[in-house]
Amino acid sequence: MGQHPTPPSALLSAPARKLRNLMFAALALLVLLNLFIHPHEPHFGLDAYAGFWAVFGLVGAVVLGRAAKGLAHTVLGKNEDFYEKGTEDSMHAAPAEQKPPHHH
Repeated sequence: MGQHPTPPSALLSAPARKLRNLMFAALALLVLLNLFIHPHEPHFGLDAYAGFWAVFGLVGAVVLGRAAKGLAHTVLGKNEDFYEKGTEDSMHAAPAEQKPPHHH
């Protein structure tokens, strides 16, 4: 009956999916290695846990990416007819008179 939305993974090309999966595999490997290789001295409570910095980096990257996308849409986004507005008025308007620079 109703159409199902396309999953985000289906929007990626095959090489992009391969690269994404490779990056997640590298992240999983680093977390796995962190189970056996411990940091010298944790600076605060959470960084003593294996994989904390991997998760922290992933969450930070996702948050920054989403914030940048939202900010770009808010600040840089224009309506579809933004450049078409006022074209009729500007075509018939007289050119602005330029004044010579005033020197003291």
